[in-house]
Amino acid sequence: MTEFQDTPSPSAPPTLRQRLLSLLSATDDLLQWLAGFLLLAIATILLFQAARLLPEMLSPDHYQNAILMAIHDILLVMIVLELLWTVLTYLREHSVPLEPFLFVGIISSIRKLLLIGAQMSIEHADPEVIDLQLKEMATHGALVFVLIVGLVLVRWSRRWRTKDELRIAK
Repeated sequence: MTEFQDTPSPSAPPTLRQRLLSLLSATDDLLQWLAGFLLLAIATILLFQAARLLPEMLSPDHYQNAILMAIHDILLVMIVLELLWTVLTYLREHSVPLEPFLFVGIISSIRKLLLIGAQMSIEHADPEVIDLQLKEMATHGALVFVLIVGLVLVRWSRRWRTKDELRIAK
């Protein structure tokens, strides 16, 4: 006797629990598809927003701010695309992978590092503000390091698991 008996036998009609599970699963899939299309639309809009800044990047007066905003938008597009990848993986495999979330954290922290660095080079701030910015940069740098270590561990664990499965199969 199996522990989970949610699949009815061919002759038995589905129970109320099975019908509700099926309805919830279909609703979840529908919402995931909707989220995927919305993420794709957001990424497209952000990419066009970054491209719209191209003429400003060429002007000698505003090029620093325009480049900063374009980098900000492009990195945000990468974050949205990683989230979209997570939704697509869920729809394909019905599992949520960890790696895209690690990538989102890494990209977000690098984005913040770049923005702080650009602000420090453009603005002339008080020593107290510079000290806070340096502390924030150190925090985000450490976070990038920790997330990369996590990413390496996730990939190594997958490789170890695959090797164990191959060894067991022999």
